[in-house]
Amino acid sequence: MTPTPKTTSAKILVAEDAADLREALVDILEENDYIVKAVHDGYEAVTIFPEFKPDLAILDMRMPMMNGSDVCAVIRQTSDIPIIMFTSADDVAEVNGAIINGATDFVLKTTGFDELASRIESHLLKQREPLKPSVTSSDVTDVAVEAGLDEIPRNLHIATSAPNAIKTFTVLIDPDIESRTLISSILRRLNQDFIEVDSAGEGIAAIQDYNPDLVVTEWSLPDMDTFKMFSSLRRGLKAKNLTRIIMSDRLSPETQRKSNFVGINNFLEKPLDAGKAEILIGDCVKRALRDLRRTAAMTAPH
Repeated sequence: MTPTPKTTSAKILVAEDAADLREALVDILEENDYIVKAVHDGYEAVTIFPEFKPDLAILDMRMPMMNGSDVCAVIRQTSDIPIIMFTSADDVAEVNGAIINGATDFVLKTTGFDELASRIESHLLKQREPLKPSVTSSDVTDVAVEAGLDEIPRNLHIATSAPNAIKTFTVLIDPDIESRTLISSILRRLNQDFIEVDSAGEGIAAIQDYNPDLVVTEWSLPDMDTFKMFSSLRRGLKAKNLTRIIMSDRLSPETQRKSNFVGINNFLEKPLDAGKAEILIGDCVKRALRDLRRTAAMTAPH
């Protein structure tokens, strides 16, 4: 971990009930000039929080007295600091609950300290010195105008980025708010643009308007299933490598056969596993960015 001068001396609250891991985290953070307070349960975390006033919190998911998700909810009543869930919890409901309660990010303990260090540095930089230029109403307007829209949709999310940065655009279709919240939080962490809708009709309109790079959609939508939605779009889709990701709690062989027929070969089973969703969407975004950069290089004037 090599923090920049802009993030050293930041105050970090660590809540972890495993003594060996807690001590290791404290040692590593203090070696890199962070000011650290470490506690062993959720109740102690919320008790010490007002006086310590940390710049960032690292929380275990499963702790005595009060779990990490509940600690998030308490912190969010008074603070908008970054909260990183550093957890080995396999229960997707716990991870989703923490995100809904205000967790900024999560890192699986199996990925090690290097990944956690990278996330700490990234979130502290954003907290202390937001990226410039920041997203303004004109940025959102530009995207809406490019899509030929008269009004700016409230469900359109434009990521902060440097001028002329290459980003992907995703259409997220799911009437389930919990799943949509999880996927949208992943897209925000990846700093990508997206719009979220909850029906196939709205999804078709968004795909036609925005010409996305990715579509992440529930299979069984209120007005039609995804097979019918993509079948109706096949002739109208613009020529690009559109990546499609299906979410479903019933990934039967029939569903997968139909999905493959309309070009879908990425699947997420519900209830969503946050770790698997992050890995799959991250990989799809990386591939889409690679294609966009290759196209930009080929079309750039020489």
